[in-house]
Amino acid sequence: MKDERKIIIRDKRLRKIRNNLRQILILAVWDEDEILEHYASLYPPPLDLPPEELAEMHYLEGTWHKLTSLRKRSICQCACCSNQENDMIYIEIHDEWYCVECHDNDRIWYPAHGSAENKWQHDYINMYYEMKEKFEKKYSSKEKKISKK
Repeated sequence: MKDERKIIIRDKRLRKIRNNLRQILILAVWDEDEILEHYASLYPPPLDLPPEELAEMHYLEGTWHKLTSLRKRSICQCACCSNQENDMIYIEIHDEWYCVECHDNDRIWYPAHGSAENKWQHDYINMYYEMKEKFEKKYSSKEKKISKK
């Protein structure tokens, strides 16, 4: 698939159908997750298990892990914010789908941004300054109103 290919649906009815189908698929995966977790919880601690049962438990956990990673990488939800109702864009580097909102707000990490740690550090600093500006605007206008009275 082409990198950064956007899937955008403008028709309200089609968007509603898409969102309902996504919800059905995600609920089916969650049901399967619950079943796998229930079966895995029936086993005693791994140190007490014979090799055959240990292999079965590892198989259940591996299946659960594959199912979870497939859900996170699917077009059903954003890999960054887990949003299920927005239009999506495919990023080939990550082999994942992200919502257009996360892409437009530059929440997706690329190797050109440096290490992932630097990217998150940068985001927190920007978030702090944005919140500070909003706070100052909100409360400076209230102070002006109070001083005028």
